[in-house]
Amino acid sequence: MKSTILSLSESILVLSLILIVPAQASILGDVREQFKVPEFIFSIVPEFNFSISSVSTLLFYGLLFMLIFRLTSFGFLSFIYTVVNRKRKIDKFPKMSIIVPAYNEEITIASSIKSMLNLNYPDYEVIVIDDGSSDNTFNEASKYSEKGVKVIRQKNTGKPGAINTGIKNASGEVVITVDADSKLHPDALTWIARRFSSNPRLGAVAGNVKIDKPTGLLKTLQSLEYTSSINLIRKSQSLLHCVTIVPGAVAALKTKVLHEVGYFPPDTFAEDFDITMSILKAGYHVEYESRAIAFTQAPESMEDLLKQRRRWYRGMAQVLSKYQGMYFNPKYGIAGIFGVPFMWLGVSSYLINIFLLFILLADTLSYIVSSSGHDLNLLASGMLVYWALNIGISTYGVLIDPMPKIREIIASPLYLFYNVFIDCVGLMSLIEELLSIAMRWEKPKREELE
Repeated sequence: MKSTILSLSESILVLSLILIVPAQASILGDVREQFKVPEFIFSIVPEFNFSISSVSTLLFYGLLFMLIFRLTSFGFLSFIYTVVNRKRKIDKFPKMSIIVPAYNEEITIASSIKSMLNLNYPDYEVIVIDDGSSDNTFNEASKYSEKGVKVIRQKNTGKPGAINTGIKNASGEVVITVDADSKLHPDALTWIARRFSSNPRLGAVAGNVKIDKPTGLLKTLQSLEYTSSINLIRKSQSLLHCVTIVPGAVAALKTKVLHEVGYFPPDTFAEDFDITMSILKAGYHVEYESRAIAFTQAPESMEDLLKQRRRWYRGMAQVLSKYQGMYFNPKYGIAGIFGVPFMWLGVSSYLINIFLLFILLADTLSYIVSSSGHDLNLLASGMLVYWALNIGISTYGVLIDPMPKIREIIASPLYLFYNVFIDCVGLMSLIEELLSIAMRWEKPKREELE
């Protein structure tokens, strides 16, 4: 995987030097005239001559087409998901074990547990794993022991280890993992049960993660990202039974499947992505249920957001490297042909987006300086179409969500600028992973849940 990313990065860099710099050489027209440098033209076939500017434009539109194809594919598939995702019959209510791994979560653990005590579901248990907390997490959680909550304390092993301890102590047919800073909707388990009841090959279900109290611009943009990007992608993948990430905030996994694939692995930063890939590799389906809602906390500052996304994106690169044998491998069905390659395209889109912006900005600078930017109108038109499509898909994603919010639609034009920041973080994370720069697990600051 690292060699693949490195090769792609080198290719983009070389193309930048070959295509962008010569294309902007008109800025230095006087210098070229002085040294009598000829116009750089190359020919593939005698009848056709291609200038560097033409190739740059073709490359620009080729990459732009890839992004537009990815965006429209998700939009179309999510529309089909919405149409066919009607109310399913439920044959039985399997016992479910809710596992809450907690490390220094004294501020949020009580509210998280309270949300699980009165769910509209007949048979479930709640297990809290205190993973060696140094604060008052264990005591706060233990207050609910008399209400049936099982609280287990262990030495710190990390989140995957805490979840695995919960699985080994669970008695349910289905395990639900819920982050300690998250709250479950009262009907979440019922909708998950409907999914499992209608598909015997189903190994896991991803729930719908919503931002709790999305006040302020940064939280609103994150909420829009969850609704119009992350969840829209999961709807598309669910239609093909190959959702690639069941989120830690609300993930449902069959207990027997977890025993079969070997529990949550501890060797990546994205344990939820890792376990999902293991389940897909074993031949099971993974789907998304938009009505199984969990409310989670989101970073309140740019610093906390940066920490969170660095961990996400580095974890994604690690997992894709771990399962690279699934790429375009028909042995793994649609997951190998569609699911994993589209995840790779999603990771590489950070690099592609930055590259496209670089081409556009370089050409704009050339036009400002020397009024000779090549195909500036074409490039600008292409990006405007892509940005307009982004806004349209974002609005559409909000409208088809079970809990649409008007503030997200209003904020959708600003989402373009937010995406540039996210792309830069993603690119930085890929570079860090390529260079094997050490990073420790960092979580954002917590506030009390309502």
